[in-house]
Amino acid sequence: MLSGQSNMAGSGRADQLPEEWQQPIEGAYIFRDGRFQTLVAGKTGRSGRFGPEVGFARSMLGDQSNKPEIYLIKFALSGQPLDAGWDGGKWVGPEPGPDRKTFYPGTHPDDPNIGLHYKKLSEHVEAAMQRLMDDGYTPVLKGFVWMQGEADAKHEVSAGRYDRSLSLLKERIEQEHGLKDGTPFVFGQVLPHEPAHKRFVARDLIRRRMADAHWSSGTKHAIDNVWMVPTEGMDLLKDTVHYSTNGQLALGQAFGRVMLEAHRMTEEGAR
Repeated sequence: MLSGQSNMAGSGRADQLPEEWQQPIEGAYIFRDGRFQTLVAGKTGRSGRFGPEVGFARSMLGDQSNKPEIYLIKFALSGQPLDAGWDGGKWVGPEPGPDRKTFYPGTHPDDPNIGLHYKKLSEHVEAAMQRLMDDGYTPVLKGFVWMQGEADAKHEVSAGRYDRSLSLLKERIEQEHGLKDGTPFVFGQVLPHEPAHKRFVARDLIRRRMADAHWSSGTKHAIDNVWMVPTEGMDLLKDTVHYSTNGQLALGQAFGRVMLEAHRMTEEGAR
């Protein structure tokens, strides 16, 4: 599963890629228009654009001669929050409420305050899983990649409790899909550019909470089997918020490397 806001949706331009990167990625499939299609940069996403899924798939598949198959389920909405206190771009208070435009997952399956975006994410994943079963597969969710947080950096409350929001998101995804805690949850640290735009009033705070959430941070905010990907040095567009073509590739490849490392350490019992 890959989800989040604009930097998961992606601003990479397929026409800026080397020719070999514009070709279909053998063994990588992404759910779109009700079916799984071979992943092609700029063609199995927004017209001419791509997100971290391209670098991620290539990194996960590697150079193996007998490549495994990877099925990606991506759902992203630009500019949208995770914290329950938001309703789209409007802060409405720290307590949860119903029918808000957020990725807030609720505390249980029947929570009336589950965000509308989370519901859509769940429906999208359910449809993808059903398609795989209809095609004769027994799908197993092997990891979750999350790129979001810019929206939550616009208020101190949502930024200050972002680690708890991540923990709840992970917990609810595990509940929905019957996962054990060993399924890796990998996310990217947002807003690496300094200085940040004024609208990101809690940029420094949310970045601290994100770093603290990494499983080995040694802080009280650490979450088991949650892995943060630092984003410093990844190329940005002139707006200093969204990743360029090269930045999107670097982000996706980093996600893939960390996901593989998470699986390796879990299998070896090293984590």
